[in-house]
Amino acid sequence: MDKRTIFAVGIIILIFGIILVYEWGGAWKGYKNTMEQSDIITARVLEEKHIPIYMLIIVTTIEYIKNSWLCLLLAFIAAGALQEFVPKDKVIKVMGSNRGFVPYLIGGAGGPLLSMCSCSIIPIFGGLYKRGAGLGPSITFLLAAPAVNPAAVLLTLALLGWKFAVARIIFAIGAGILVGYITERVMKDKISAPEPIHIEAGADTGPEQKAGYVKRILNMLLYSWEFVKIVLPLILLGVIFAGLIKAFLPPAFIVKYLGVGIFPIMLASAIGVLMYAPSMVEAPLIRGLLESGMGTGASMAHLLTGPALSLPSILGVCKIVSPKVPVVYGTLMWICGVIAGLTFWFLVPAFLI
Repeated sequence: MDKRTIFAVGIIILIFGIILVYEWGGAWKGYKNTMEQSDIITARVLEEKHIPIYMLIIVTTIEYIKNSWLCLLLAFIAAGALQEFVPKDKVIKVMGSNRGFVPYLIGGAGGPLLSMCSCSIIPIFGGLYKRGAGLGPSITFLLAAPAVNPAAVLLTLALLGWKFAVARIIFAIGAGILVGYITERVMKDKISAPEPIHIEAGADTGPEQKAGYVKRILNMLLYSWEFVKIVLPLILLGVIFAGLIKAFLPPAFIVKYLGVGIFPIMLASAIGVLMYAPSMVEAPLIRGLLESGMGTGASMAHLLTGPALSLPSILGVCKIVSPKVPVVYGTLMWICGVIAGLTFWFLVPAFLI
């Protein structure tokens, strides 16, 4: 292994190591804080707030930027590092579409290790897909990573019980793999191959060129900046629309219409697809809704789709792949949410506090 390869491997390990330490540390801190203040958080998310719509949008956007800017920054740097330091043939070998079922298992089980939310995972999804990973395995990675966030699963275990926690893991990984596989098959001949990220002339250096270490770091940052320009504006636009959804779907509406039955399950799954909420909020929210009369099926449907998807993440992905792709996997995840909700409702018909 030559010095350039050692340098590349070291950079990748360093960046993803920082992400792991930061995300797991933040997740564990969030877990402890939420456990200590679960009643306060539950009351806050269920409280009806009569404030102007524009203020709700502003507050939602500010809270998102405040809580997510560092995580997004690390994710964009990681996406740039994938472009500059990871050979395309290695990505294809591990997560290529023609590698059978293994890449889906890697995406389904490997993504949650990063413990990232549905928006922060987008740059890394883009980095993998643009570097040669198959569409299906990449989507599995995109959906499973936030849905099986380890700290959120622990919070689900603490606030909702082991049945909810185990079912969440099984349904989330299973749905991620299934949706990724079907989306790959549906869109295989309908979208063109991903266009590589281009940086300014003279900065791009192939493996055969002896670029200096400083130059390669600069290339990585240039790649990261390209991902920022592609993804970030639409994520922020999605956050604004999420604020509008909050305004028109107040907690009183959710409590009223998310009771027991098939329609509440379908509605809860759809709300989860579109709404944005921090990853540590869904368990206290579901606990409060269950205590207010929400059915177990609707709860599981929302626990599956809510963390995995959001309107900001769907819009962000539209700039990396064809907009048809998020429509397909968003619809499929909604269906999986309904199936998961109906199954869980049959197995666990009531929530015992």
